[in-house]
Amino acid sequence: MITGVVLFSFVGKNKAAGGVTVNLAFNEASAQTGDIVTMDVSFSAFPSITRFGPIEIGYDGDSLDFASIEIGEALDGFALEYERPEGESLVRFSAVNEAEEEAILQGASDKEKASATEPTEKDVPVFSSESEVVVARLRFRVTDQARGEVKAWLGTISGLRDNALENVVAGSGTGASLIVQAMVSSDATLSALTVGSFDLEPAFDPGIFSYSVTVSKNTTDVAVNGVAYNMKSSVSVEGGSDLQIGLNTVLVKVVAEDGEAVNVYSIDIYRSDSLLVEGIQLTDNNGAVYDFAQLPETLTIPANFYQSTCMVDGKEVPCFRKDGVLSVLIYAAPQGSEADLYVYNQETDTMRLYEPGKMILRSSLILTVAEKPDLVLVPEGFTPTKITYGATEIDGYVSKDGSTKIAYLKSEDGTAKFYVIDSAEKDFYPYRAPSTHRNLFLYLFIICASIAVAEALIIGLLFYRRRIAYRRQVKPRRV
Repeated sequence: MITGVVLFSFVGKNKAAGGVTVNLAFNEASAQTGDIVTMDVSFSAFPSITRFGPIEIGYDGDSLDFASIEIGEALDGFALEYERPEGESLVRFSAVNEAEEEAILQGASDKEKASATEPTEKDVPVFSSESEVVVARLRFRVTDQARGEVKAWLGTISGLRDNALENVVAGSGTGASLIVQAMVSSDATLSALTVGSFDLEPAFDPGIFSYSVTVSKNTTDVAVNGVAYNMKSSVSVEGGSDLQIGLNTVLVKVVAEDGEAVNVYSIDIYRSDSLLVEGIQLTDNNGAVYDFAQLPETLTIPANFYQSTCMVDGKEVPCFRKDGVLSVLIYAAPQGSEADLYVYNQETDTMRLYEPGKMILRSSLILTVAEKPDLVLVPEGFTPTKITYGATEIDGYVSKDGSTKIAYLKSEDGTAKFYVIDSAEKDFYPYRAPSTHRNLFLYLFIICASIAVAEALIIGLLFYRRRIAYRRQVKPRRV
């Protein structure tokens, strides 16, 4: 089948007077249809710029498919954002170094506070260069339809600002172009190789053709997936299912588009004869290290939990799950201690010893009885009691009328508070104290009404006394 090759790339570079010029350039001198090509966006200089953009780059959408964009290697601390308007062959991106701008603004504030007679500190140092700097790197895949000259060009350029918080003038250089002609690909390499969620040893590299993976006894099949660097290459996988105890070899064969170039990637998968691969450790969010241990035959598992596997640092370990519950139970030993069951939250990396008499389980949550700090007050009217939840009895508190029972419990994310325990419905939910707003408004109303009545009585009394005094006043008689 006929495909294309890029013979050369060309870009013109001009410098804008008093500012910088933005230029485009493809990195590859040649490429084939289906290949990834890289284009650099560069500034002819970088005069202490702290932000730039949006900058628009248009491209031939029939010949190039956008793949990715990343910030230039020299721009340490810059955060890049981009968007691709729907239906347009356009990439619009911006970048800002927020830490530098914040430091600059803080420095300006400090100078204003300083005395005019005191020496001012030097300006905050910001990356600057008088030579060309790559500010962004875009990747495109050359399509099957690419023929002849393929172009990328600059659109709107705005938003350049330096460490003096002043705008930097930017000019547009000549866009980049490629010449594509027909040619057949001879590339037979992979751009990615995965074995389920297991880690490859060594880490994948297109030029390395031998790997190894260790799995537990529970694993009998793995999903091996290889992605060819050139989309016209064919990839086939041999093996990966019905794994036997010991060594299993999986072969990933890549045949180039020309049908002649061939590479074979070999993966040795060692299936352990036990449920646990030796030497696996887990480090929790507090830095404590746990060693996974073999499951004893006498191990008692809580009701409704079933045996499964979890991934820890790319390694498979046995665990026990309950449908709807985020945390799992694992059998492990803190270094220097005996092995036991622990509740492990995979999202927060928290580990808690499984204590049947202090834990209650719901379909979607595991709560542990926690020690109440002195600063946390028991709600008014509640007294200590024992609460039965299923087969678990825990310490808690009961209201005066006996209708509400609460306990101080810690959730899977480590936060603790009072929960209402409904033993009959086998449910629990956060306790909320009765609202006092209504009583407060009532008290305020009574106080205000009392003041108003008192004022009315005083006014009435004054009026009455004045009338009496007026009636008693002696009036002169006419003769």
